[in-house]
Amino acid sequence: MKSISLKGFREFTEMESEKPQAGGKWVTIKVKNCAICGSDNMFWSNPQVPAGFTLGHEFSGYIEDGGEYGFKKGQKVCAAEFNSCGECEFCKSGREQLCAQMMLDNPGVSAPGAYGEYVKVRGDYVIEMPDDMPVILGSIVEPVAVSLHGVNYLGIKPGEDVLVSGNGPIGIYAALTAKILGAGKVIMTGRSQSRVDFCNKFDFVDSCLSVKDPEYAEKLKAVTPQGGFKHIIDAVGVEDYDTLISLASPGATIVALGMHAQKASFTPMNLFLKELTLRTGLYFSWADYKQSFEMIKDHQDVFMSTITSVIPAEVDAVQAAFVKLFASGTNDECKIVIEHKD
Repeated sequence: MKSISLKGFREFTEMESEKPQAGGKWVTIKVKNCAICGSDNMFWSNPQVPAGFTLGHEFSGYIEDGGEYGFKKGQKVCAAEFNSCGECEFCKSGREQLCAQMMLDNPGVSAPGAYGEYVKVRGDYVIEMPDDMPVILGSIVEPVAVSLHGVNYLGIKPGEDVLVSGNGPIGIYAALTAKILGAGKVIMTGRSQSRVDFCNKFDFVDSCLSVKDPEYAEKLKAVTPQGGFKHIIDAVGVEDYDTLISLASPGATIVALGMHAQKASFTPMNLFLKELTLRTGLYFSWADYKQSFEMIKDHQDVFMSTITSVIPAEVDAVQAAFVKLFASGTNDECKIVIEHKD
């Protein structure tokens, strides 16, 4: 089969690779769509990643070989790239993302992913998609689940406002899922003016502000609830948490979903005086993935609007997309999705 694989530092090539085989817990999927994720850049921009590795962990397509699970060839599906053990305390308590086995043979992370024509996945983490749901929407269930995982930690009550720091895909999906779960005003912040303008077009975003705007502080103050935000998502990975802490109300929760900053700092007394909860959101659980799938199925139009470009599964197109997303400094996309030929 053909795969778009890493050739070296920030470079892709087309390779012929062996088609994965179903067996045991594994089934094979003929990939139709695979979304590009920010974490893919961690491989593309890492010279230590071996040449020949195939990315892609946000995908959907059609059953090629259902193995022992009873799936029929051609069934439209999406799947979580999970490989949890099912036996540890985390798996048994619905926290599969913390399983020590999770990252072993994980498609697109530690095993060949969906930039290839076929991918091997665990059959117990496959969801059949209904006829009226476009297959491309299955490719964004995974990133929506990442955002939803963090939003679920907030415990939003109807009408409560949310601040989302960072307006990339994870921030956008955090804003959208928060709104679906009943949030009042959803305020976003970001750096790129083009991305800020893009986010302000969404009905689920009440206001997206650019931190580079000379009037940013004044505009942010105008939309901040009296006493501060009870719910805050860090979707970019800030270095200075005192800024977010200053925007939080007493007793608020801040969930860190972004992992871009190598180190972060905060003044403990600021956190202490407000008795804040600061927690991280790693990956997502199987329950989050299924909830994400249902959300997308029930709100197809708005989720479809977050897919800003569809590109062919060709080396030049994928290379250009990565340059635009991660190296150009002028990115105004949300989700770019690769599409394989039928």
